[in-house]
Amino acid sequence: MKLVFVLLFCAFAFGQASTNPSESKAQNQDNEFGLGIKAQGRESGDLDILSDTRGVDFGPYLKRMVKEIRDNWYTLIPNCAQTMKGRLAIEFAILKEGGIADMRLVATSGETVLDRAAWDGIRSSNPFPALPSEFTGPSLALRLRFSYNPKDKLPSGKTCDDYPLKVVSSGKTESGIGIVISAPDGVRVPLGGSRLVSATVTGTELKENGVEWTVSGIGCSGPACGEMANDSYRAPSVMPSPPFITLTAISKAEHAAKASVTLHIVANSSR
Repeated sequence: MKLVFVLLFCAFAFGQASTNPSESKAQNQDNEFGLGIKAQGRESGDLDILSDTRGVDFGPYLKRMVKEIRDNWYTLIPNCAQTMKGRLAIEFAILKEGGIADMRLVATSGETVLDRAAWDGIRSSNPFPALPSEFTGPSLALRLRFSYNPKDKLPSGKTCDDYPLKVVSSGKTESGIGIVISAPDGVRVPLGGSRLVSATVTGTELKENGVEWTVSGIGCSGPACGEMANDSYRAPSVMPSPPFITLTAISKAEHAAKASVTLHIVANSSR
């Protein structure tokens, strides 16, 4: 059975957020990109523009952006999610040069694996092309909705986070070096707990076939994201927001070879 998913953009006459000046000023004190403020915009397909377009037609730009996100999203949906359903929304801002400035999960599907695939579909598309040159604003704020439409559910009490996960680097380097990451116990890690995550370098006869790990997150930095020691990841004691941590393995033999996996940090009581 193949997963049916929806990321539709039927028309490209997008609306923008409607707020009065005093309201906007107060909101921007806490969030300069205008995310997470319940801005409505006008729905068109599954995408809303939340900021002022300054009269620029973003249709062609957004059409290309959506295709890239959709292609990446599809490749990130694991097989065990083919019978799951859900709908979620993510808000993010694109800077003038195309980089993502902020991301927020503003509506969850209720299934971590579905949220994570959509989240990584956007993150792996970063950076996007630069915004149209005629746009004079500092950034463009968007809300994107993802829909999964299944017929069945996974067995009760079992989620994709509990299944073994294997991630292969997106492409080998010119010298043929690649990386495979394995998480045999799944990608859900209790707060303050640990999880086995290993990386194997392929395609090299060099003695130096190990990897260097980087640990990062949208809502944390440094030790607050946890740490890797040998083949074990230890989660932080304070919950990051959002609770997703990205581990990236970089080949010591050739730094161009790398692969990443996203872990989900959960409260101890949820295991």
